[in-house]
Amino acid sequence: MIELALDAIPNQRLSAALEGAYWEIEIKTLDNGTTAVSLWRDGETVIQGVRAMPNRVLIPYAYREAGNFAFLATGDDYPDYPRFGADVRLVYASAAELSEMRNA
Repeated sequence: MIELALDAIPNQRLSAALEGAYWEIEIKTLDNGTTAVSLWRDGETVIQGVRAMPNRVLIPYAYREAGNFAFLATGDDYPDYPRFGADVRLVYASAAELSEMRNA
């Protein structure tokens, strides 16, 4: 898994080249305190405004084989920007890593 660096700020945008694809990631804190994520792969929208859940992949099943992202958090607390980089991490798992996890 690859960890992507997050700042402890409410709204941010980052990009990364992962497994031959160029990803853009937008993280926004909504008025109710929840975190929403949008992802673009090579300029095409993959997800938009999806609520971030703790320890669950962000991209729907149809896209899992191409890799996926997740917020890893301590316990079952929802990802919250003051905890980014401390006990909430954004990670990318390759298709091979996802397959290995499902078969473990």
